[in-house]
Amino acid sequence: MRSMQSANILIIAAFLIGAARAANSNSTISVEEPTIVYAVFRYDPSKAAAAVAGGLYSIASLCLFTRLFMNKAWWGLCLPIASTLMSVGFFLRIPMAMNPNSLSILMVQQLLTLLPPAAYLAFNYILYGRFIVNCVDRRYSWIKPERVARYFVISDITTFLIQGGGGGLEASTKQTSQKLGSDILLAGLVLQTLSFAFFMILVARAWHGVLRDGFVLRQEPWGPIIWLLMFSSTAYMVRCIYRVIELGQGNGGYLVTHEIYFYLLDSLPLLIGICTYIIYWPTRYLEESAKPTNDMTERY
Repeated sequence: MRSMQSANILIIAAFLIGAARAANSNSTISVEEPTIVYAVFRYDPSKAAAAVAGGLYSIASLCLFTRLFMNKAWWGLCLPIASTLMSVGFFLRIPMAMNPNSLSILMVQQLLTLLPPAAYLAFNYILYGRFIVNCVDRRYSWIKPERVARYFVISDITTFLIQGGGGGLEASTKQTSQKLGSDILLAGLVLQTLSFAFFMILVARAWHGVLRDGFVLRQEPWGPIIWLLMFSSTAYMVRCIYRVIELGQGNGGYLVTHEIYFYLLDSLPLLIGICTYIIYWPTRYLEESAKPTNDMTERY
């Protein structure tokens, strides 16, 4: 356990160093011949920072796969797979910086850094449902725990489709369509953030309920699960809020034109969230506190 904690500290420290390198190496490209990458990011992506981020996400993915296979927790497969895809997305920032006019590299890179976080959220949705059914009582959840993951994943997909539609309009050559697309894209991000905020309220409500009924979390085998859900969800929420503010500032805003914030307020919170599960893999707490009669295995 101590070695896992030390590894997480080293991962985060290395990430911060990489972000600092990104801040110091954001040399702008000549505006006389703007490239596709410059038009999107308004800076020259740091190859060193991308390599550090890709390497650290790869290490985190390996650790998560190890945890998953050791515990045979196949229901959590979405987490290490998404982390692996995101590491590939970071590594793609290197050829993207070397080929700034390659639209295909840019699109794949964006896809692999924007979509995987949805799987991180889905992991929390699934864990919440298993926690309620396996460990406590259904009355602590406003929504049927078996349906929580389904509802919130549908919500995330819907908001992604809204964002996709807005992004398509934003690419138009007409200024009115660009403005409309930007507004739709921002609306999709806000809705996604509100959806996840509601999920955090569900977790907080369950937390309040068990405390109200006299449970002491540190004395319960399932106690760490609530802490895991709240801590990782808070880290993910930091990223959601950052994305909303970044898009709200528009193309050319302060956040979008400074790469260091992409790493510190987007990539780092996500890394902290998933690394939490490297140290405290939830299967242990679910098994130790499983109720004698539950149908979670059949339902999930």
